[in-house]
Amino acid sequence: MKNGILTLLFLSLLSCMPEEELPMKDMGEISGYFIECYCKPGEFYTLNAAKVSPIHEIIDLSNPVNLDVSIKADSIIKLIPTFSPSFLGNFRHDTKFNQFGLDSLYLSIYTPEKEHITAKTAIPDPIAISSYSVSKVTNSVTISFPTSSHPMQNYYIYSVQARREGAGDDNLLKKETSYLDLSHHTGGVTIERTIKCQEIAEAEAVVILLLRITEECYNYQVSLYEANSANQGSITSPVPLIGNIQGALGIFTCYTEDYKFVSRENFQ
Repeated sequence: MKNGILTLLFLSLLSCMPEEELPMKDMGEISGYFIECYCKPGEFYTLNAAKVSPIHEIIDLSNPVNLDVSIKADSIIKLIPTFSPSFLGNFRHDTKFNQFGLDSLYLSIYTPEKEHITAKTAIPDPIAISSYSVSKVTNSVTISFPTSSHPMQNYYIYSVQARREGAGDDNLLKKETSYLDLSHHTGGVTIERTIKCQEIAEAEAVVILLLRITEECYNYQVSLYEANSANQGSITSPVPLIGNIQGALGIFTCYTEDYKFVSRENFQ
């Protein structure tokens, strides 16, 4: 059971980045591209790209796009189209992201329309969960972790999965996610945060995930959440999607993570 759930953990990351399809409404005559790229140290470079059609069209990742995609890290990484789009990316490169000596990554995309799409992201420092507990009495998960002394390093996503035995989607009882902006808190201290999840009472295991993200990623995730919560079916109105890509919609960002797997016998 443990191996299956840990395998699913990586796959579930993009369930909060983002969780839903992205309908386009009230776009007028605007058209272009939607780009999402989440880089994680030690993982392969992947990117999702889709064409945005004008007026009331859905972003369709199943429709292949012809783009010249590269990421500048310690060298120029050319991402190759896979033509098998998924949340893992329809552009990929079998090179793992090596963070050593880097503080930023740069995205460059040339389109068939001869447009140049660009973006830059900082690389967050590693993050570690210092302590954790799962309570079947209060149906809650509490973690503590050290913050950075640098305010720009203090944006996080904290999520909890209550699961039955097995790794399939049907065995996910509930996922709760919290977006944390600690940039205005005193840096370099230990923070404690709790998430309540009633489904812990019947869970066979809990998966805890803590991500350190960039400010741009935080703003993007919050704006996406607010747009979806508004039930307007739109990422442009009434809540605009706040990305960081020049010449396209979407996000180009890095994150670091730590996770814990807690079986029921270790609940308190």
